[in-house]
Amino acid sequence: MRPRTTRILQGPEVEPVSLEEVKAHLRLPADFVDDDISLSAMIAAGRRLVEQRLGVTLLPTQYRAKWPAGAAFLELPNPPILLGEDYPLELTAGGDAVAEADYELDEDAQPATVHIKATKAGELVATYWGGWPNAAAIEPQIRSAILLYVGHLYSNRELATTDGSQPAEVPLAFEALLASASVTGRW
Repeated sequence: MRPRTTRILQGPEVEPVSLEEVKAHLRLPADFVDDDISLSAMIAAGRRLVEQRLGVTLLPTQYRAKWPAGAAFLELPNPPILLGEDYPLELTAGGDAVAEADYELDEDAQPATVHIKATKAGELVATYWGGWPNAAAIEPQIRSAILLYVGHLYSNRELATTDGSQPAEVPLAFEALLASASVTGRW
């Protein structure tokens, strides 16, 4: 069952492409800092667009998802799920912790799934982490798509054009790169 609500509790600390990579892609001098704030915002916008289009999380992001009482099969959106000491999965029912022995997690499913072995009273809440552990683990076509998108935004910063022409569309290569990285068939 899909959650009733999903909320980001903590976003990624870094972006999938660095400001230096973007400057190199745009052929801007490394010491040119006038547009650093705008470029950083464009990188974050590109990451969010790619995440939404592909239905994935690129870098460690903490989520909280909620299901109604009695749910037994939970889908954890925004794959891939991250697990480990730094990335715990916490599951509660009616505010009480659900023991690991009381559920089965399929972390390989896209999205990951949790099967509750016995019906639990109260709203079910999962706090978990999604994303790849670091930018190096992200597929190169996704990183390239973000660079293309940032380049497009940087080159087309104004909605209206001064010469009366139509604003430029996002390059087809952006769409092709996202399609090649799609796990779900969405892009």
